[in-house]
Amino acid sequence: MAQIFASSLRGMNVLTDRGLQVGRLYDMLVDEENGRILSLVVKSVTKETLENLPKDSSGNALLPFSSVMAIRDHIIVNERVLMIQQLKQQPPQKSTAEPTFGEPPLL
Repeated sequence: MAQIFASSLRGMNVLTDRGLQVGRLYDMLVDEENGRILSLVVKSVTKETLENLPKDSSGNALLPFSSVMAIRDHIIVNERVLMIQQLKQQPPQKSTAEPTFGEPPLL
């Protein structure tokens, strides 16, 4: 298994698997009990890029470590995982249409 120092990752570009620049790695959240990395703390390039993801107290985006696909010259994250995370953060939208029950109306 290849090993890398965490300190060498700080400031590294974070890109999606489709090439969208997400931001730069600022820090990582680690579980104190088992040492597992929970999230990447990313300073966003643009506010719109990560607007619906969870944030830390400084406004940096928290990307789930499960979205990381590769770490080489850049950190590559799975865009689908990020999209799912963003959808989970959005409040449920109220439907303006009334629910219909029974048979459809005759035309």
